[in-house]
Amino acid sequence: MRLYWAAAAAVLPDSLGLGTSSAKMDTVMEFRNTPPGRKIESGVELRILPVGDSITVGFGSEIGGDGDGYRRQLRDDLSAWNGKTIQFIANHIDASLEQRPNVVLVAAGTNDMNPNHAVSTEGNDPVQAAHRLGKLVDRIVGKCPDATVLVAMIIDTCHQSQQPQTRQFQKLIPGVVHKRRDAGHHVIAVDFATFVPKYGNKILRDCIHPTNRGYKIMGDYWYDFMAQIPRGWIRAPVGKDPSRPSSQLTRD
Repeated sequence: MRLYWAAAAAVLPDSLGLGTSSAKMDTVMEFRNTPPGRKIESGVELRILPVGDSITVGFGSEIGGDGDGYRRQLRDDLSAWNGKTIQFIANHIDASLEQRPNVVLVAAGTNDMNPNHAVSTEGNDPVQAAHRLGKLVDRIVGKCPDATVLVAMIIDTCHQSQQPQTRQFQKLIPGVVHKRRDAGHHVIAVDFATFVPKYGNKILRDCIHPTNRGYKIMGDYWYDFMAQIPRGWIRAPVGKDPSRPSSQLTRD
């Protein structure tokens, strides 16, 4: 199995079907702790695009770690956006989508839930954020109709002022996905909402970003979810493999 990483979409500081009960039955993956080394889709070439905010970037993982967040654990090579909202990501994702990834990992919305509107620049209402997330997914499948898109139910926070919005937003994501599934797209929600409850607040560095250990566990989560992708969903990438700067080619 060959693996390529599309230059990703994520940013640092410097639509919508809202039903959840029936939707969750066939649109949400839960963590199963798949052992390492399992072939994905019988060894088809993977071209993975991680999309998200500072957690996708790996904010804080340079402190005593490798600086790669979950990406090294998943063998990723990412160029991303820190501290930005769903709308910002949607406005800047096209160049990454032109590389035609066949798997897109979306983890966005943490900044949208921030009560500080200097961060949540479009407001922190969970319903409106879910609508924006749906539009982002629509943009991805519109540009990459052959791609499989995994949409994270974002990790929790230990900031009490941000917890209620975060937990409501988590619950809305299966509905966002269900609408796209009904339209025939290979889109599925993946449950990171259990991440903090399972490992405790100590897995977070600053109540928002994971510790170095937390990022490695996130990499295991993404791998596990990829191993659960239904057979036949992942197709060979379209077009040539993306070119990368020589400085990136030497990284392991």
